[in-house]
Amino acid sequence: MNEINISNLLQRYLPKVTDIPNELLASMKVQNLPKGKVLIKEGRILSKIYYVIKGGARSYYLKDGIEICSWFGFEKDILGSLQSFAGKGSLETIELLEDSQLIEVDLNKVNALLNTSLAANIFVRKLIEEHALFLEERIYHLQFMTAMDRYVMLLDNEPELFQRVSLTYIASYLGIRRETLSRLRAK
Repeated sequence: MNEINISNLLQRYLPKVTDIPNELLASMKVQNLPKGKVLIKEGRILSKIYYVIKGGARSYYLKDGIEICSWFGFEKDILGSLQSFAGKGSLETIELLEDSQLIEVDLNKVNALLNTSLAANIFVRKLIEEHALFLEERIYHLQFMTAMDRYVMLLDNEPELFQRVSLTYIASYLGIRRETLSRLRAK
């Protein structure tokens, strides 16, 4: 079953590549981790990224001791920090919201392949591209949409989020206080 999950991940990012190096496969393993597990803590260097098979996570920053939620990741999402690709400390903390099954990708092993493997280069490029597109869209929504518009969009596009994530985290993600979210939900 683990080989199937890893094969599905590689097929998603490398659909036209038929010769996947064994070293790339060896950089991945399936992990079952509990709710509350912190995958990376702000300021630490993480040499791993994760692909969610089952479960979910949140990313948050600390500002004056307050957690500011920046994104959620669920099935088929990548969890990690772009800082990891540059060997820098993460700006965010990533914590599991549910018991999760993840594919752990060892970036040190993948980076060692970048000079010799086209498949590894394509894989890393597509991971970074997907995350960059997500972040660009997230910034746009925060800059140009009202809290009500962001709430309605979240409700329309990801209604299951309201069953899987606490309202406190959702309010933080929307950039509003929990009381404001309660008022928006009442409308």
